[in-house]
Amino acid sequence: MKFIRPIIYSAMAVVIGTSAFLLTSKQAISQTDPANQLHPTAYIETNEVSASFKVGGRVTEVLVKEGEPVKKGQVLARLQSTEIEAKVAQAKAAVSLAQGKIAEAQGATATAEAKKQQGIAGVNVTADTAEQQVAQAQAAVSAAQAKVDGLHNGARPEEKKQAEIQFKAASDVYAIAEQNLNRMNAMLEQGLVAQADVDKVKVSYQEAKTKRDLAEQQLNMANQGPREEEIRGAEALLEQAKAAVKLAEANRATVLVRQGDVTAAAAAVQQAEGAIMSAQSGEQQAKAAQLEAETYLSYTELLAPTDGVVLSQSAQAGELVGSGFPVFSMESTEKRWVKFYLPETAVAGLKVGNKINMSLLSTGEKVEGVVSIVAAAPDFAIKKATQTSGETDIRSFGIKVELNKLPDSATTGMTLQWIGKTEG
Repeated sequence: MKFIRPIIYSAMAVVIGTSAFLLTSKQAISQTDPANQLHPTAYIETNEVSASFKVGGRVTEVLVKEGEPVKKGQVLARLQSTEIEAKVAQAKAAVSLAQGKIAEAQGATATAEAKKQQGIAGVNVTADTAEQQVAQAQAAVSAAQAKVDGLHNGARPEEKKQAEIQFKAASDVYAIAEQNLNRMNAMLEQGLVAQADVDKVKVSYQEAKTKRDLAEQQLNMANQGPREEEIRGAEALLEQAKAAVKLAEANRATVLVRQGDVTAAAAAVQQAEGAIMSAQSGEQQAKAAQLEAETYLSYTELLAPTDGVVLSQSAQAGELVGSGFPVFSMESTEKRWVKFYLPETAVAGLKVGNKINMSLLSTGEKVEGVVSIVAAAPDFAIKKATQTSGETDIRSFGIKVELNKLPDSATTGMTLQWIGKTEG
């Protein structure tokens, strides 16, 4: 046993020494071979991404398989969404209800505004009519007074002349009353005044007509000479005319009443406009709730984050998964690259943006890419100088080349060989 151990140790020493010599020789050949320095190789690389749901739930559908190519945005799987769909429907119903309230409030506003405008028109008409009625009644009083005075003084030429004047005044009052009645009837047809207002004007018209007829009779009596009953009749007409003046002056108060109606209608307009604003605010809140529910509903579909190939599947239909759980692992095919390591003596003048020619080692097909990174490699990649006179340390640089388009035969992990920078 004592003699076996030295033999074993000696054999191990020979093996180690031989290996060290061969390794040293290989490194020397590699460092001095220009082909290995200027035409290095690298593997095609890409990003590996995970596809996860934003919300947790039970998987109801799995729509892709491992190894299947997918496009960005493609639906990969779905979660159970009954409750969220119910919330979406509820939110849509709330939006419809809010929109109905807006329409209702807009209708109320239009109605209140119409009443306001109608009230304003009524105030103007009533004010004009009241002033006309006062003027009319005062004219009738003057005519009646003149009639009575004429009867008392007897029928003289002057009285006859006065009777003629009274008749003329009564005729003018009658003409005014007739014009007022015609105008009120026209406004009644347009819905601008009430029937009660027309009735008042109609009464004035009848009074004016009666007074005109009486004035005509008085004129006739002046020509024929007054009688006692005529005098009493004239005095009665005078009292009636005075009463008409008081009634016309009292009608002026209705203007204030109608102005109050206008104020109330304006307040109703403001209230209705406030209801519109409130309903619109409710609609905005309902739409926000609908958008939130629809957003959560969209989270129940798992979409491919990139173009690529499904590498692995971590959940099956029927399983519960949590938010962020990687259901699928994918290899992205949107962007692929290779990373070469060249000595600093071979990268002089190489810049980001240069086009690089390469070849697919397995088929010899040409591949083109663009330099995206030129960076010094770590210290362990520095080629140390030997004891030979004149040699210096040589540092390696990592050259990342993004691939424009790969042949159909190329897949991630295959080897590309550096040919060189494209001239021009």
